[in-house]
Amino acid sequence: MKTITPDLTNLSAQLKRNWGWFIAVGAILIILGCLALSYEFLATVFSIYFIGSLLLIAGIAQAAHSFRIKGAGQTALWAVMGVLYIIAGIVAFTQPLAASAAFTLIIAFLLAVSGITQIIGALNNQGFPKWGWWLFSGMITFVLGLMIMAGWPSNSLWILGMFLGIDLIFQGWAYVAIGLAIKSNN
Repeated sequence: MKTITPDLTNLSAQLKRNWGWFIAVGAILIILGCLALSYEFLATVFSIYFIGSLLLIAGIAQAAHSFRIKGAGQTALWAVMGVLYIIAGIVAFTQPLAASAAFTLIIAFLLAVSGITQIIGALNNQGFPKWGWWLFSGMITFVLGLMIMAGWPSNSLWILGMFLGIDLIFQGWAYVAIGLAIKSNN
């Protein structure tokens, strides 16, 4: 069995030639993140439309697939799942505010549960170095979930746009940092 090892010399040279692209992409992401934070409602609606598009495409693909595999025993189940995805996609387009409220509540619940599991994991692994940071992260995640639930459904008009904006800004800064680090190693 032959193992494949990456050509690190070639990769390093390629990164050095393209360090500016990291910074450019990072700057674009930061600008888009700032725009999303400035227009949280529009960014939320855009997010819902994007998710709706994905659901529609997935539903159509799954429904079509279900008819191609007749006799597999689960054709009806796959067809039903495809139809449910299609319905969810249509709802996202026709009722973006309701879809935003539903997604916001789901995110709040997932954050709260994630926070609880992080807290339990940290308390069960107090021997880990710096386990307190794990505990702190879990507490912040749990409280964030509770705060979103407490403001629901009115915060669903902006929360997804805020998350999108913050994510884009942090991704952008990561790209800029990588680009600057590559440049400084030239």
